[in-house]
Amino acid sequence: MSDIDRDKLNGYIRMVGGSIAQGFNCAISAAGEHLGLYAAMADRDSATSEELAEATGLSERWLREWLRHQTVIGHLDFDAANQRFSMCDEAAMVLADPDSPAFLGGGFDAVLAAMPSVPKVEEAFRSGLGLSYDDHGEACAHGIERLSAYTQKYQLVPQILPLVDGLVDRLRAGIQVADVGCGGALSTVTMAAAFPHSQFTAYDISTHALDRAAANVAEAGVDNVRLINPQEVPMPSDATYDLVTTFDVVHDTPFPEQLIADIRAALKDDGVWLCEDIKSFPTFEQNLEEHPMAALLYGFSVMVCMSSGLSAPGGAGLGTLGFNEEVARRMTKEAGFENFLRLDFDNPMNNYYAIRP
Repeated sequence: MSDIDRDKLNGYIRMVGGSIAQGFNCAISAAGEHLGLYAAMADRDSATSEELAEATGLSERWLREWLRHQTVIGHLDFDAANQRFSMCDEAAMVLADPDSPAFLGGGFDAVLAAMPSVPKVEEAFRSGLGLSYDDHGEACAHGIERLSAYTQKYQLVPQILPLVDGLVDRLRAGIQVADVGCGGALSTVTMAAAFPHSQFTAYDISTHALDRAAANVAEAGVDNVRLINPQEVPMPSDATYDLVTTFDVVHDTPFPEQLIADIRAALKDDGVWLCEDIKSFPTFEQNLEEHPMAALLYGFSVMVCMSSGLSAPGGAGLGTLGFNEEVARRMTKEAGFENFLRLDFDNPMNNYYAIRP
């Protein structure tokens, strides 16, 4: 112990203690989000625990401790002179408004859904074989769906699709579209509602995701969407589709080369593949030094994305940051795609590519 740098030791204690605090925070914040407490705080200028209890019908003592925790963690503000808690507009965008571009509330659910899988993840370190999305349960699929909802519901049709030359006119006229790895099919439903003359086929191998997709399709009332598990009915190999879309899919799949080859076979020669995938750098050193979300994304990778990519024997395990632009260009060219264009769309998490034969 005499050789220990005390300042460095204390720094590690603070860092690891902060990580443990954030772990508790995911559970406590998820509970608050489910109970509508963020929305309740966003609806008022400030509140005491007694006022919040009266407004929500919940236990004042539990609310008092929740408010204190949320203040200490930094989600809420506290006026000591008046003993009142409040939420600033910026925090409300991130925590209380599912229709905000900054909303991250669904992330708490995704983290909690992964926690029961820790013993299986430990076994994965021994066997090398990861977990599929369904192995994490329904809540994981739902949480991830909520994280991507804003882009798919509000930006895909008015902002992203028009960046692909001629695509919107073709969708309006009526084309065949495959949304591969559709998850809860928010992207499919949004496109189907906007372009009723086009036909949409949404593919996913997750039964939990397909259940969510069926519910979203029914709620939207669109009749130009069909849902398919490609393990039961594979994608056609006879150049059926004018447009194929993948939204944060390639890095998750155990066999990305096969997926890309299947997309090429299913796509018409004058078709286009719109590919969204995680924005990252070609090397770990660059991600370490330059990526502002590296810690979040590597965490997702170990618990969810890389695990999914290793969920079948021989899986590639690209990981959350593994399908960077350099890799995407190489792999798509090897599969027979000749035209690769990164679209000019500013998104902190993802890149968007228009890829053509």
